Parts: sequence; structure tokens; C-alpha cells
Amino acid sequence: MRRTQVEVTKQRSAATRPDSDQDLQSFLDSVETNLQYAFQPIVSVDTGIAHGYEALLRGVERLGAASIPAFFDDVHDRGWLSDVDRVLLRKALRAVRTLPSETARLFFNVDARLLSQGAPFVDEIVRELAANDIDPERFCLEIPESQDVVTGDTAVDAFHRLNAAGAHLALDDFGQGYSRLRLIHELAPHYVKVDRYFIEGVHSEPKKRLFLSRLVDVMHVFGIRMVAEGVETEEEFRACRDLGFDMVQGYLIQRPTQDVDHVLSVYPGVAKLNRRERRNRSTDMSLVRSQMEELPALAIDLPMIEVFEAFRRNRHISVFPVIDEVRAPVGVVRDSDLKAYAFSPYGRELMVNKAFGLRLRDLVEPCPTASIDMPIEKILEIFAHRSDAPGLLLAEQGRYVGFLNSTALLKVLHEKTVAAARDQNPLTRLPGNLSIQDWVLDAIPDRSSSFVLAYFDFDSFKPFNDTYGFRNGDWAIQLFAELLQKRFTGEGVFIGHIGGDDFFAGFRAEHPGEVASHVAELVAQFAFEVESFYDAATRERGYIEARGRDGELRRFGCLTCSVGLLALPADRADLGADTVMDEVARLKKQAKLRSSGIAVSTLR
Repeated sequence: MRRTQVEVTKQRSAATRPDSDQDLQSFLDSVETNLQYAFQPIVSVDTGIAHGYEALLRGVERLGAASIPAFFDDVHDRGWLSDVDRVLLRKALRAVRTLPSETARLFFNVDARLLSQGAPFVDEIVRELAANDIDPERFCLEIPESQDVVTGDTAVDAFHRLNAAGAHLALDDFGQGYSRLRLIHELAPHYVKVDRYFIEGVHSEPKKRLFLSRLVDVMHVFGIRMVAEGVETEEEFRACRDLGFDMVQGYLIQRPTQDVDHVLSVYPGVAKLNRRERRNRSTDMSLVRSQMEELPALAIDLPMIEVFEAFRRNRHISVFPVIDEVRAPVGVVRDSDLKAYAFSPYGRELMVNKAFGLRLRDLVEPCPTASIDMPIEKILEIFAHRSDAPGLLLAEQGRYVGFLNSTALLKVLHEKTVAAARDQNPLTRLPGNLSIQDWVLDAIPDRSSSFVLAYFDFDSFKPFNDTYGFRNGDWAIQLFAELLQKRFTGEGVFIGHIGGDDFFAGFRAEHPGEVASHVAELVAQFAFEVESFYDAATRERGYIEARGRDGELRRFGCLTCSVGLLALPADRADLGADTVMDEVARLKKQAKLRSSGIAVSTLR
């Protein structure tokens, strides 16, 4: 009979463990004393807000190990892997409580060989989280792809158990090791962290961009968040953002540090860069720039001999933009217009003859012109009026900057459509997280206006899903989305779907009380209408019986919604994004404790 991995490990442990238990305890004391954790942030690519911190082990050389893998190989050979891991987990959990964010996750690396223990391994993690008063939602287990993870029933069951407890799973170093997509299918991780190999120089390597763009799209289909590891330059950061990565990690953001005073909850450099890019995105400027050709322009008073020479030197260019003395676009000249003269008898000589020849301005052909900061739809509308034109001239502050041919224009429109569809929630067709983040981060620095931010979260949704099935759960989500859109319409209102049973609404509003009143009516209407989703007996008794995360049978009330309302008055101080997000997190928890299901706060 084939022995299980657990049996092999136990036998090996018995053979290698020293006779004295003190030997193990002494080693664990050394681990406690000599090993420390450095933390490196994993931040939102759009906001700079720390989504989590990876705990990175330091100090193994003080215990005689040449490297971290060698250290774990040694303790595994001694049969002490579980004991050492327990000490390290406790150290990491104690350290993470000192970090600035109360909502960011701890990303904790684990040796894949521990997975053979299955449920006991997960139960130990859950006990340690409870002992340190850390919500399992804030814990993410990182599994290195470079280790040959056995995705058998034991490992898969362990991950499902971990997920049921509320914790998360990340597949680390993706692309470095075995690259087995089977891991994605069987383990269903919440995050995939792409190895530095694919990130380095991605902005200048088309093959890497093509690979990563397809990979990101596939992972997003499965609801997996993508993290780019080892981002070191602004060019790599921009490329990762444009490819659709959700988060980034690397020296550009912050090097690993053991000094928790240097760890931030939001990284202003990223936020500043993205505020600049968001303005570009909101006007479609970045998309237009990515496709336009910076064709050299010809001055309208250029002698014709130099015009011929320009076409001769640039045989791949069939059309040149023409500008006036202040670099404003005038039109274009085509090589076909010159050929008619050049191939006729004495045509070229006549054209270059200053006394008798034609001037460049006589050959200039009108061409549609648009400002580069116009919406793409407007640029397309301008071009549509002259579909026979070779393309469209682009100007910035009145000066020529580039040329957009018809193929490039259609590609820009396609990319915008794809980007909008990618951000749109497929179930409700509402804007997704990227649009929500844009709205929030544009509202925060605008202190000339008053805003109200509303975060909606269903109550008792999991028991409802477990009892009535995911299709009914989707119907409940769609019902709420329809009610939300019907009640909140008009200028100054933004509605988005964060995901699952979480929604967002933003209001440019002078009177938060009015918003709170409408929100209370919406919550009441949803609670009333969703009752029809339950059977008669459940409606009569007012609750359902289902198992909670701990597996115990409990009573849960019928579906309703909790709401955190955060008012940002026009006379407020200069608020940071981290302050706003921390207050939102506090309000969401507070709302669930109130009978009304609504918690309101004002930041001044």
C-alpha cells in the first residue's frame, strides 16, 4: 500500500528528531530571538492604497542557513517544520498588528510541504488568528509556484477549509516554476502574483505584454486579482497598470523594511501619478496618445525642393502634416499629389521654380483637426464628416502634436470599449472598481464641493445563497442594482458595483441628511421586495437556519442591507485617501451593529 505524505513525514521525523525534546525547544527559542519579519506593501495600482503587506523572513543566516529555502529544507529534514512555522506565524501576526492600516491583509508565505497535513494545518492558522484578534479576512496564505505543490485531495480540501474560514489564498512567483495552470483550476486562489521575470522591461518587450495581457484577461474571468511583483520603474508601473494588473509590489513602491514607522497605509507617489493619469483617462487622452503617429510636420512656407526631399528621405510616409508659423495644423500634403507633377514632363522643374512653380500652400489638402484632450467619441464624430480624409490631425493647446489615421482611430475606439466592458460588472452592468476609485479619488481633493459616499453591504447574504442557491443570490443582487438606479438618478450621482453584494453610490450633495433619508427608504424597499425570494414558511417565521463559517447551525434574519454614509463637506480640511478609507471601513462595521443598518459620519 502506498504511504501518505503525512506517514512519510512522521517516519522521517522520528528518524531525524534528536532524542531530547530540549533540542527542539532550544531551536525554537533561537528562531524566536534571531528571526524577524520585514514588510513590503502590495498596493492598488490605481490608488496607491496598501491592499496588504507581505511578511518577508530575515535573519536565517544567524542560524547558520545559507538561504531561506535552505533553512526550511533543514527544519523539514529534522521534522520540525510545523513547529517552526507555528512560531513564525505568531511572530508575523504580532508584527502586523503594529502596521498602520486596520484593513490591509497580511500575506504570509508558507512552505508547501505543510499542506500535506490538510485540515489540522488550517485549523492551527485559524486558532492563531483568533488568539491574536485578527479577522481571517485580513489573512492571505501565499503558496510559491516554484515549489512542487501536490494538488491532491488533502491540499485542495485544506484550501477550501481556509476559504470557508474567511482567509484568502495567493499563488506566488507565477511563471517562475512549474507554471501549471492546474494549480489555478484546483486551488482557485484569490490572487496570482506574477514573477519579476515577466515584469522586468515589460514596457519595451511586446512578447511579454502580449503574454501578460492574455493572462490578466483569463484570470479576471475567474475573479482572480493580479499582482505584479518586482515593479522597479515608472515605465514598468505604467505598463502593468495599462495591462490591467490590480496591484503592484516592488522597490518603486517601497523596499522591504523592518521599521514599521516607515510603512504607510497609502503611498502618495502612486496616488499622485495616477491622479495625473486619471485626468488623461477621463478625457481619453492617454488612449489617443498611444495610437497617434508623431509624423514630422512641414512648414507651410517650406520651399518645394525641400518638400520633395522630405518625401524622398521618408519613403514610408505617404502624407505629411502641414503647419503654419505658430505650429497650428493647416492640412496635409500627399505623395500622390506630388507624383502627378513629378512624373509629368518638366513638372518637377516647374514646381521648384520660384518664379513659375506652385507653392506648398497650393497643394495643402484640408484635413479634420481635433484637440487631443477631446473625448474619443467627439474625435470620431469630427472624422466622420470627412471620411475621405487620410486621417485626423491632433493639436494640443492649438499646436500640432500628431496624426491619427483611420485604422488607429478605430483601434482607439475599440480599446476604450474593451476597457469600459472590462470594468463593467457583468451581472449588473454597473461601473466597477476602477470607475469607483476614480470617482472617490477625484472627489477627495475637490474641497469646493460637498460629497456623500455611500457603501452598501448585504446582511445574511451567505446563508441566503447557501439555502436558495447562487441563481437566487444573483437575482437579489440584480434587484438591488435596479432599485439603486431607479432611486438615485440625475446629475451629481454616481453608482457602482464593487462586486458580489457590495455596492457604492457617490453624491455631490449639500445636505447629507437628504441622502440618508433616501438611503433609508431604499434599504426598506429592498428588504420588502426581497421577501418574495423566500418561501412562505420562512417569511412567516422571519429567519432561516443555516451553517455559519464555523460550521455551526444558526438562525439568520432575512436579507437586508447595511450602509455606511460618509459626508465630506466643502469646508473640510485636506484629507488623505487613507483617512477616508479608514473611516469608511469603520462605518461599514458600525452599520451592521445598528438596528437601522445605517451609520453616518462627517469628516471635516
